[in-house]
Amino acid sequence: MLAAVSALVLGALLSPAATASAAPAAPEAPEPARIDLVLDLSGSMNKNDAGGQTRLAAAKQAVTRIIDTAPERAPLGLRVYGATYPGEDKKQGCADTQQVLPVTAMDRAARADAKKRVAGFKAVGFTPVGVSLREAAKDLGTNGKRRIVLVSDGDDTCAPPPPCEVARQLKAQGIDLAVDVVGFRTPSSARAQLKCIADVTNGSYADADDADSLTDTLGTLFRKAWRTYHATGKPVEGSLTGCQDAPLVTPGQYLDRFTGGRDLYYKVKKRPDQRLQVSATAVAEQGYERGSIIVVAAGPPGDGEPRDWLREFDQSMGWANIISTGGRSKPGAGNEKPAPDDIGCILVENQVTRSGDKPMPVELLVGIADKTTQGAGVRTPEPRTGAHAEGGFSFNSATPIGPGTHRQSIAVGEAPFWRVELKAGQKLTVKAGVDIPDDFPNSTTTGWGVTVYNAQRESTLCNEDNDVTELFAGRTGHIERVCGPWEITEQGDATSPDSNGYDVPGTYYIQAQVAEPDDKAKGIVVPISLTVDISGTPRSGKSPVFFFGDDVAAQSPSPSGANGNGEQGRSGEQGGSSEQGGTGSTTVAAKDDDSLVGRLALPFGIGAGVLLLGGIAFYALRRRRAA
Repeated sequence: MLAAVSALVLGALLSPAATASAAPAAPEAPEPARIDLVLDLSGSMNKNDAGGQTRLAAAKQAVTRIIDTAPERAPLGLRVYGATYPGEDKKQGCADTQQVLPVTAMDRAARADAKKRVAGFKAVGFTPVGVSLREAAKDLGTNGKRRIVLVSDGDDTCAPPPPCEVARQLKAQGIDLAVDVVGFRTPSSARAQLKCIADVTNGSYADADDADSLTDTLGTLFRKAWRTYHATGKPVEGSLTGCQDAPLVTPGQYLDRFTGGRDLYYKVKKRPDQRLQVSATAVAEQGYERGSIIVVAAGPPGDGEPRDWLREFDQSMGWANIISTGGRSKPGAGNEKPAPDDIGCILVENQVTRSGDKPMPVELLVGIADKTTQGAGVRTPEPRTGAHAEGGFSFNSATPIGPGTHRQSIAVGEAPFWRVELKAGQKLTVKAGVDIPDDFPNSTTTGWGVTVYNAQRESTLCNEDNDVTELFAGRTGHIERVCGPWEITEQGDATSPDSNGYDVPGTYYIQAQVAEPDDKAKGIVVPISLTVDISGTPRSGKSPVFFFGDDVAAQSPSPSGANGNGEQGRSGEQGGSSEQGGTGSTTVAAKDDDSLVGRLALPFGIGAGVLLLGGIAFYALRRRRAA
């Protein structure tokens, strides 16, 4: 009991707020688009022709999925029409449009309120599309990027105003607004009207016939607006001058920023019997110059670069909106040079920004492995299938999947992420395909990119051709890229001296995208497929289990209808890092006479593994190992 109380007190004293610089300003990040979903609740939505259920039931299912998976900072509103007046009076019926959810960030309270409202929807009235579009534009306000997503199953029954004319008027006013339209079991007679709305506002149009296709289409449209990667973590302000005045960071996820070509320094507590992981991801919305480099290094502080424990780097080989790398200290006698008072130094070297550049967000992930974390075992999320297997937006929201083929559509410009769990001895093969339409606007650099990242957030080698993408070169139709098979080994395994990044058992991340598209191609929806094959027999070994902080489950939204965060514990399992990613809101520095997780995790029965956080790579990066 006393040990548990001591751990609580120590956690409070040595939380990131106490060990890192207090409340620094968070790095600037572009605001996500404000979106208003306009949903048809006219009487025709009661038809029972949507895959064994009514159109209304299918729409509720799809909208609930959007609410569940919306990023927490994403401003989302909801307007309906035809929901309250069941009579025949046209004047009254054509005024039947209501904003049921103001455009607001989707925090926990907003999600719960929105889902409760959706569950109570009834479809009874007219179809005032034009009037609803005009009101939805008002819902969104006048600032920033704005988008309306309209779901309708037929013609406007209230014109005037004609809905396409309303869309033209909104565009003519100079409003930065696009309207995406989903025709839900829409007859051909109504399709032209709905397509016109999308065309005149530079939006997109898609058809849907049942709950699955509606969910998939809406998910694609919303991801297109929200695909901007937003760095996350506990705010910290690394030293710009060296280790002597650097903040102390404990296991967890932190958010800092690169400024003017300056490097970042942090202190970290690590005993010689413990292993350290450090990963860093820099995020640039406008991309990097070719040849940009990020370096992580750690070791006892001294006159030069701290590198006795680890040093890794990554170099961008093409345009990208993240550059990420990570490393782990090596085990064994002679590899763990002790630091005075067990306080070492972390360096994140900035060869990305230069003097005068805008500040750039940087995520820092810190983890510790020791005997106690090994004994606590790992926890891994339950693989998802079907509609719930849609790719996430970044490392922290990567969708867990297992072997098999997964299909979805993506908007050109987004780069979905998935995650798979791998052990030493297993082999990974990834086959990803995309179907490119005949009228696709090609450019000389456009291609199909597939990147695999290991548990340290390093990009690995896809295959022996060393190409980062499969260039389209004017081709259309089905284009496919295969990575592997690669055998997963342990670091230092003499049987596999050339690991190409596959020497870290644990969570691997798969990212697929149409790389470096022409501006005219962005937003075009294309079908993709992802086939994952995991073969071979897992070997029993001593793969480390890293602890990265505990307050992490809320970082990844649960699939609609899932319980909690969908995780299932596997106590005592050997393997790499079980990564949940996150902020590590309760973290402690290790003491000489106690292990890290022994003082924090075990009193509460917390599993040691966590999900690595990171960001969406817009173009593949080549992993480079330090000598």
